[in-house]
Amino acid sequence: MLAATCTVMVQAREAKKIVLSPEQQDAVGTVHKAELLPADKLVYDAEAISLAKEGMEKSIALANADPNRPIYHLMPEAQWMNDPNGAFYADGWYHVFYQLNPYRSNWGNIHWGHARSRDNVIWERLPVANWPSIEKGEDHCYSGSAVKDGYGNWQLWYTSVSKVQEKDKDKGKLDFVFNGQVMLKPMDKDFIHWGKSTDDPVNKPTLPNNIDGYAWNKYIRDPAFFTASGRTFLLLGSTRGGAPIYEAKNKELTEWKYRGVMADMAHDCPQMIPFGSKWLYVINRGQYFLGTFDPETAEFTKENEGRLDQGANFANISFATDDQGRHIVYAWLVGTKGKGWNNCFPLPRILTLGDDGHPIQKPVPELSKLHGNQESAKVSAGAQVLKTMGDAVEINASFRQADKGKCGLRVRRSDDGSRSLAITYEGGTLDVFDTKVPIAPEGADKTISLQVFLDKAIMEIFINGGKKTVLRVMYPPLEDQGIEIFSDAEATVDVWPMKTIWAE
Repeated sequence: MLAATCTVMVQAREAKKIVLSPEQQDAVGTVHKAELLPADKLVYDAEAISLAKEGMEKSIALANADPNRPIYHLMPEAQWMNDPNGAFYADGWYHVFYQLNPYRSNWGNIHWGHARSRDNVIWERLPVANWPSIEKGEDHCYSGSAVKDGYGNWQLWYTSVSKVQEKDKDKGKLDFVFNGQVMLKPMDKDFIHWGKSTDDPVNKPTLPNNIDGYAWNKYIRDPAFFTASGRTFLLLGSTRGGAPIYEAKNKELTEWKYRGVMADMAHDCPQMIPFGSKWLYVINRGQYFLGTFDPETAEFTKENEGRLDQGANFANISFATDDQGRHIVYAWLVGTKGKGWNNCFPLPRILTLGDDGHPIQKPVPELSKLHGNQESAKVSAGAQVLKTMGDAVEINASFRQADKGKCGLRVRRSDDGSRSLAITYEGGTLDVFDTKVPIAPEGADKTISLQVFLDKAIMEIFINGGKKTVLRVMYPPLEDQGIEIFSDAEATVDVWPMKTIWAE
């Protein structure tokens, strides 16, 4: 079914596309001028967005009935979600977008979902912000980012993708064509509705994938933006070769100059996060590189590297910088087995840089709004089962003299103690039910601190003030909801039941 399309008048700058042969391009690239819509119009497909809403509604009851579905992690009403996209902060609201299949609880038909929040705790789900232009041959709106133009106006950019029956035709397998990067602009002051700046994202993307002196291939995608020395750069993800980078040549961000390859380390969903003179370059699965960026050469120099999360369920990120200067990181939690839903975001994390040149991540403190009645306990050379039980709780535990033996928590514990998920520190390693993390006790008291969030099938642990984190998906028996603290030395614990962020 072809979706009806309407157009909305907006103010923008007309430009003409210049097509150059590879022979005409020099080593530092040439300016690409985007071809904008005639009469400065945005394309908004109301029918496609309505159909997406109807697709979601068909699975809401099933999703809500799943006892393993988290209650205080951000996710759509139902169906599939993956990468966070285009996070930004404006007018007191945190906006975040995400990859969404509104028709099924597995990958496909990729749209952009949208939510906003005043505090990164209570979220308002908004209409689908980006849809595939099926009538033009576009099948997916892959990941991207938000950026302010030179006049302070927000834009969204994504990668346009089409599927073609070229790969293994007899078995019905599809290959994909990456058409290029496409700009969207807001259609209202509240950033609720967004329109495409081209009427044909397949054949007329804002920045095509077939220009300049770069060894292009179909896997170039996921535009990300950053500003250095007053200059705006566009970085692209690549699973083959280095990371291509462009520089904006006008305030409208419709003219771009290819600057070469920023770094040899490359993958999808790149992000560049500033920390003074340093940059944290983050790619697939939370892999990061700390280093410096030279705007003159458009090159990144690596100093150290690591992973944002030590668990197997943490994937790609987006981030927003708020009016307090905080970098708030949103990520994709993978690996759930939902009914009528699949995947969610981890809790929003405040990202800072430690003295050792590695990132520190802490959950936003506003999450305390969800606390129920607090229980506190102390243990000395022993163990204690807490009175508080549940599968949606926050636990803060501190273990003094942790080097004296074993210490930790048993969560999702059965009534008789025969089953539990153990979080155990011993001899320099924290074992999160088989995810092993090297850590060291801190201070004169040799303390290990754990901040643990349980939310149905999800667990997040922030270790030693966020110097390390572990995100896990878990499926213990539903009736197992006990909590036990143990230590061969001394330990204290505070626990709170957590309320839902959604209306009942």
